Amino acid sequence: MADPLSLPKLPVNISEIVYSTERIRRAVELNNRPKDDQQNDTKLRDACTKMESLFIHHLLKEMRATIHKSGFISGGRAEEIYTSMMDAETANTISTRGGIGLAQLLLQQLGNRSSEVDEEESDY
Repeated sequence: MADPLSLPKLPVNISEIVYSTERIRRAVELNNRPKDDQQNDTKLRDACTKMESLFIHHLLKEMRATIHKSGFISGGRAEEIYTSMMDAETANTISTRGGIGLAQLLLQQLGNRSSEVDEEESDY
């Protein structure tokens, strides 16, 4: 039998283990929630996705404003309307396909807040 001090140490990251177990615990809680909570979760997820879409649209609009216009070919107001609509649709597509991660962060933060509010209400 080998001496415990001479055994090779395995690279273990405790924070990754804690994070994994927390994700598993939350997944189990989500599966065990009543349908009303799941419906509220769907509404919250949609709201977070829409918020991310608005944020991305604002980013695209500000990025487009940094481009210098030569004035040689300018579509005027019609071009502005078209590019605004195109940016909105692009932002919506980006956010529904995974986005930049803002919707997930909002969902985590707001989901935790709603569960805390539910727990506080049940205490009274």
